[in-house]
Amino acid sequence: MDLHEKLEILAGAARYDVSCASSGTPREPTRQGFGTTVPSGVCHTFTEDGRCVSLLKVLFTNFCVFDCAYCANRASNDIPRASFTTGELVDLTIQFYQRNYIEGLFLSSGVLKSPDDTMERLIRVARTLRLNHGFRGYIHLKCIPGTSSALVREAGLLADRLSVNIELPSEGSLRHLAPDKCYAWILGPMESIRDAILRHQDERRTIRSSPLFAPAGQSTQLIVGATPERDYEILDLARKLYRSHHLKRVYYSAFIPVRRQDPRLPALQKPPLRRENRLYQSDWLMRLYGFQLEELLTPDRPDLDLTVDPKLAYAKRHPELFPVDLNRADYEEILRVPGIGLQSAKRIIAWRRERRIRLEHLHEIGLVVKRAMPFVCCAGMGGPTSRSADPEVANAYGKPSPAGGGHPSSPPPKLRNILIHDGTFDGLLTGVFQSYELGFQPDVVLRQGHFQCGLFDRCIHVISDPEKADRVWKRLFQMMGRRFPFILLCAFLSARNHADLEIFHAIRGAVRRQRGETDNGLADRMRKLESMSREVRREAHRMKGFVRFRKVTDDAQIALIAPKHNVLPLILDHFEKRFRDRKWMIVDTSRGYGYRFDTEVSHEVRIPPQLIEEAERSALLSEPYRDLWKQYYEAVNVPQRGNAALHLKMVPRRYWKYLPEKTGKKS
Repeated sequence: MDLHEKLEILAGAARYDVSCASSGTPREPTRQGFGTTVPSGVCHTFTEDGRCVSLLKVLFTNFCVFDCAYCANRASNDIPRASFTTGELVDLTIQFYQRNYIEGLFLSSGVLKSPDDTMERLIRVARTLRLNHGFRGYIHLKCIPGTSSALVREAGLLADRLSVNIELPSEGSLRHLAPDKCYAWILGPMESIRDAILRHQDERRTIRSSPLFAPAGQSTQLIVGATPERDYEILDLARKLYRSHHLKRVYYSAFIPVRRQDPRLPALQKPPLRRENRLYQSDWLMRLYGFQLEELLTPDRPDLDLTVDPKLAYAKRHPELFPVDLNRADYEEILRVPGIGLQSAKRIIAWRRERRIRLEHLHEIGLVVKRAMPFVCCAGMGGPTSRSADPEVANAYGKPSPAGGGHPSSPPPKLRNILIHDGTFDGLLTGVFQSYELGFQPDVVLRQGHFQCGLFDRCIHVISDPEKADRVWKRLFQMMGRRFPFILLCAFLSARNHADLEIFHAIRGAVRRQRGETDNGLADRMRKLESMSREVRREAHRMKGFVRFRKVTDDAQIALIAPKHNVLPLILDHFEKRFRDRKWMIVDTSRGYGYRFDTEVSHEVRIPPQLIEEAERSALLSEPYRDLWKQYYEAVNVPQRGNAALHLKMVPRRYWKYLPEKTGKKS
């Protein structure tokens, strides 16, 4: 059996394992190894139902001595069987990683001879990657139920995360559908992982050189809908596991029938995906929003409402707690409002330190306004005429004052001061320096080549001066700290109009404030720039996963991207660390430039259009590991879970051109 067939079988067999996390551990590169991990995790693509694909998720083998009724790999099922060799898995992981297809490896397995024998095979793969090849990417190992504590300890020293699937919500259901297993086999390895994590954490407090043990923690998964347990029982089990075993996540997997005419299993027409989603929402409310299980469900009301999300259902059951005054309520009260997430709640607290929150601010803060409106109150929510009666609100919505008539008169032409720089951030900072030097206050800030001066314009052309730019940059750090200059840089890289002028005025406003003068517009201006910056940072994080390298030689590779914003400068450091042992080039085809890395430093290069066209043609050519990656992507999709709308949200069509797995796709 060739590698293509094995990958199709063993990736398809692993697709029902939900976990896709590659976060929770900062692993830096070393001189002896290659690769890194990102603490927040990176998604490299998304399946057709919107699930993140960040790891090469496969089984070592789908041969299994157990006969679990709910499992496609059970011993009695007549399916094609396959096993990887250690060398095949190691090679696949490294080749996919070097092309930036994945963050690392998620390895599970059917049970061959015994739990310990199977676990030893998984550990051998991880050991070969870590010790023989110096691989510092992410590794998630699935601990086989019933495996010994000694093997668990060895696995934890190699893997970033360990997990043991609890499978079903009660031991009675497990014995009914999986007679070869028991809860003791599952909870035993869980306890070994918990104890080892705590022991190593204690050791590292006194000896910093002590090895890490499963630094991303442990997780588990259970099937929803295969057995009669109610939602209250499922969430109660999750709560106990979080408390007693210190789990990072409990994953819920909607039951998908894989065996026909088994009287032990329910005859479902389709998987209970809505129920799975409501369980995830409730889990998040308990872990992150401070809700108690009894506030969501009780033994007398044991099932979640599938038509309403659990936070909204809670708000409707407790009208006495709402509306919440966004200008007075504490953080915990704000978190309980439907339509307000963790980041939005933090922004509300930050905003109201500077000014009263008004109705027109809610969109900018990030609330889901339609959902939140019935449960909040703030300034500007008086009545239907409040907008037109309040000039500030009317202006915020872009409506002319009634006194001004329907067509405001055009002002007469006037002399405009226009600052034109060379299009670099250094050029803009040089312009700020020269505005003080020349006593020049621009009305417009533009980039060279985007504007031609008019009759009534006074134009000043700025030539980038690194020394002057550096003085402005250092001054910003001294005045405002590290975050302020970074926000300005990200806003500069955005595709938004007038970003340069907003940055210019924000810098001058910060200088005025530092001198003790007032600048009433600085807070609003910084919020606009933060919004631009956030959009750029989000795309930069997304592009860390969407970059696809194609090997040109054994130690050199090239990738093409076409992001909405100019995010390439923000992702350079990520790839310089990750692929420091290789020469590579990333080209932004929409802007005609790129960066070339020579294993020491990156150099900016301009790319002629004809070379970009040639590179695009080469990117479409067949290549063995590119073809394997496309096959893997097809294998991990679960047709019963298809969700085209969510998929398009996670992977917008504008990125498809350079993603091999989406080449030729129409939807």
